[in-house]
Amino acid sequence: MKYKHLLLPIAGMFIIAAIFVSCSKQDQTELTSSPPEISQSKADILIENKIRAFKSKLEHLRENPQFKSGETMAVDSVVWYVEATLNYTYARAGVPFDRILRDSAKITIPVNNQGVLLADVDLAYQQVKDSLSAKYHAIASEDKSLLVVDVEAVTAADNSTELHVKAGFAEGSGVLEYGQFGTTDYWYWGRGFGKCDQYIGQNLGEDASTELDYYINHPISVYPGKVYFTDEETLGYFDPWDYPDPNNPFGYYRLFALEFIEPPLEHPCLSPDEMNYYLYEGVVYIMEDNKPAGKHLVSGVVEWDQINDLGIGAYLHKTMYTYGIRHIASEPPIDL
Repeated sequence: MKYKHLLLPIAGMFIIAAIFVSCSKQDQTELTSSPPEISQSKADILIENKIRAFKSKLEHLRENPQFKSGETMAVDSVVWYVEATLNYTYARAGVPFDRILRDSAKITIPVNNQGVLLADVDLAYQQVKDSLSAKYHAIASEDKSLLVVDVEAVTAADNSTELHVKAGFAEGSGVLEYGQFGTTDYWYWGRGFGKCDQYIGQNLGEDASTELDYYINHPISVYPGKVYFTDEETLGYFDPWDYPDPNNPFGYYRLFALEFIEPPLEHPCLSPDEMNYYLYEGVVYIMEDNKPAGKHLVSGVVEWDQINDLGIGAYLHKTMYTYGIRHIASEPPIDL
């Protein structure tokens, strides 16, 4: 990542304006009703039939191991079908949750001049599915589900390709609302330091970045209950220097950043007004600014970071977003 340092007067870094730029009423809308049920479109039916046909091919191979199919698939088709089939079969977005647990895996598949043999595609599919199942069953909570699977191909050698798999699991039951941070939401900037101000010592292991991460992902819990995704793409990381904001009453960027030459004696404590600014004018704004046409948010990531470069340091937040085409399935997912 390249940081575009705009060294600002150090004294100005500790000045916090008292005026908070309010969010639009639309952004602050609370969604307290259950996810709506909607019908499949013609495009949804077409995609579902395409995925089912692929699943039938794989099932035929497993049921007839003596059958030696010479069918091959291009690598980009392997990525699309494996990702889409896993999401259609096992994942749904429209569920309430308390937090997202993320996991990743790498699978290597052989490639020849014609592409990837269907038998090797099936093997890779089963390996990814087994990895997801192991992670799912390792989650202690009874309230859990698979939200999304993202697959990306990275060429490792002339005769093989490595698939990078990222998954998001929902844990807890949560509530279907997406509003503002409240009067008790004073959070240390990062490092899992928990709450601050008069609430110091509470919620250790969490911080401003984890709370912003939760809020940016919460809208996917109010998607219709049979939603799954295909054609996913991930953009980011975005750092504060990518999005300066001269109207930020608390700093200089749409994402939290405190620049310094010498680290401050105390870690920054973000007030509820600051949390709401960085949510709506920061992570939500950047999410909408980068959303590809025809796609919806699949998941967002907000993380804290600390840099020290050429005598300039900073505490900061950075974001990353995954988008995809949203589909409605005709039936619920299968348990992992």
